[in-house]
Amino acid sequence: MSTTRRLAASQQFLDDLYGRLARRYDLVNAVQSAGLVGFARRAAARHLGAGVVLDVGAGSGDLAAACLAAGADRVVCLDRSPPMLAVAREKLAGEERAGRVAFVRGDVFRLPFDDETFDHVGSGFVFRNLPAAEEAFGELFRVLKPGGNFASVDVLAPPPGLFGAAYRLYLNTMVPVWGRLFAGDRPAYKYLAASIQRCFTGEEFALRLEAAGFEATRAQPWFGGICYVVTGRKP
Repeated sequence: MSTTRRLAASQQFLDDLYGRLARRYDLVNAVQSAGLVGFARRAAARHLGAGVVLDVGAGSGDLAAACLAAGADRVVCLDRSPPMLAVAREKLAGEERAGRVAFVRGDVFRLPFDDETFDHVGSGFVFRNLPAAEEAFGELFRVLKPGGNFASVDVLAPPPGLFGAAYRLYLNTMVPVWGRLFAGDRPAYKYLAASIQRCFTGEEFALRLEAAGFEATRAQPWFGGICYVVTGRKP
């Protein structure tokens, strides 16, 4: 199968997965990160700060809400999944009426925006799922204004050592159980737990950002490496 066809098949799989989980997406993130990811999300939002922010893979709108609370003037939420955008729209209905948030269905590999459109770009729980993530980083770099910040919060590969081993055990055993009990979708949670373990590390994420042109990249582990905030800046 060609790279293009593999990418299309992967994206269709993820569209179906997140379409099923849209109404339970917040629970997915809470379970995967042992309920701790909200702290890291707020740190990513503070790193972005004021201006117009593009939230790539906006999901249920939690990062967008955190960005607005942290002082963003406006957030554009982009996601491939209509069910996910519908959840975000419900959550941020007041902000949409006030003109502080907009919703766009789109693909991170072909962002529907001109060069240097946004002051900052953020994401949450996106890049561990993507094949050819480097192409997506190039698109983010393209639409970001010079001097603009990037921040991503994600659950990446577990750290080495005893803590990492314990976290892998939690992912492999408990996360699918929580998925069956609370969301009625054990296979989806099993996939998500596996996707964390085969993902790149936070340090590898930062190096890939550098390869796309970003500078001052940093991968900050939270809670021993349960989740990461990865940041960079466009020169």
